[in-house]
Amino acid sequence: MIELSSLLPDRVRLCCRGVRARIASLGLMPVYPVGLSDEELHASESISIIVAVHDAPLCTKRCLNSLQAFSGKAEVIVVDDGSKLESTRIVLDEVCSRNRWKLIRNSVATGHSRASETGASASNKAIICLLNSDTVVTQRSWLGIIKAFASSDRVVVVGPSTSLTPTPQRVVRAGYCRHYWTDGQICGFAETYVNEHLNDPVIDLPYAGGFAFFIRRSTWEEFQGFDKCLPDYGNEKELCQRITQVGLRVVWTRGSYIHHLGSESYQKTIGRLAIIERSELANAYMENKQK
Repeated sequence: MIELSSLLPDRVRLCCRGVRARIASLGLMPVYPVGLSDEELHASESISIIVAVHDAPLCTKRCLNSLQAFSGKAEVIVVDDGSKLESTRIVLDEVCSRNRWKLIRNSVATGHSRASETGASASNKAIICLLNSDTVVTQRSWLGIIKAFASSDRVVVVGPSTSLTPTPQRVVRAGYCRHYWTDGQICGFAETYVNEHLNDPVIDLPYAGGFAFFIRRSTWEEFQGFDKCLPDYGNEKELCQRITQVGLRVVWTRGSYIHHLGSESYQKTIGRLAIIERSELANAYMENKQK
């Protein structure tokens, strides 16, 4: 079925989206936290955050600024995967130097999967978080994740709630507003949403969205990371397939919220049609692998 919005001119469609976002934002009060709660700070201690970057300096700076505010005691490693823009390199140099984060540079782009693996190999915490550079972390990002891991030794991959992902982790209201909310509104939404759902049970999934992919280091090493035949797309899904096949669990927690803008980095470089083609090829590869 064709959606009515797809038949409208671009300007009208954008206007409709803006109106919908304003309606979905009614009653949302911005929150500007100055740091993490003691519980969130303690939870952050066991996490290594890996951010693979390929240009898109504006959204990358927004992501890194949110980490500067809310990464707490997490280890942050940024992998510059062959960025070509001088503005991107300047942003990475400034933010990483200011926060004493590790910055790794690839002279040539290797793709998101390989860049993420490079960062993971340089990390040392018990939980690895592969974080897209078009995300905004919040003051309620870590505690729910660590609680989910602590709920069972069989839980080895955890995903937070978000605004954009093909999995059930997407919160519809946040999805409508993902490009419209300020960081203060994102934090305000995260505060309300997590308070409502912090004690909800975790939900088992076939796979977790790749925008913020949390995995036990021991599991990452046991399964040897991503399939080397998948350079960009389908990698998290394929890894989760291998994990669940042996009886381990992939879960979603509503006790954590990380905002995902979507389509702001690698997709802008190679284009939407190329992304669709690569995703289809990845799905075909995974189907053949299952046979």
